[in-house]
Amino acid sequence: MPKQDVQVKELGEIRGYSVVKTVPNRAALVNDLKPGVILIFHGKEGGNMVVEVFTPDQNGDKVLPPLKAAAYKFAGSSDKVDNAYASVLFWALNNGVSLGSPTREVYLKVDKNQSPPEVEVEVQIPIS
Repeated sequence: MPKQDVQVKELGEIRGYSVVKTVPNRAALVNDLKPGVILIFHGKEGGNMVVEVFTPDQNGDKVLPPLKAAAYKFAGSSDKVDNAYASVLFWALNNGVSLGSPTREVYLKVDKNQSPPEVEVEVQIPIS
């Protein structure tokens, strides 16, 4: 069993620009993956995911509010990022922590020379 690297973080507000997309799966977001981009998952609409693609920029017209989150860093194939959610869920169950939504994925590194891309991402899930 790998060591649990979930951290509790107090995240400040972030200003930027966002676009909301409805996509069939995670692979449909591959062109949006760039260092610094934050994907915010707002749930499902039918069989599709509703995802906000947020680009931090001090001049942006949207503000992500501050939040307390369970954060877990994942490095590997972009189609395996869901594994990070399992790690946070396991941690939350073991620590009696309730997880909220929407979840965020903060992309730190993206290597599109691979298919699917290799990424380093921090998954952030609100906690109360």
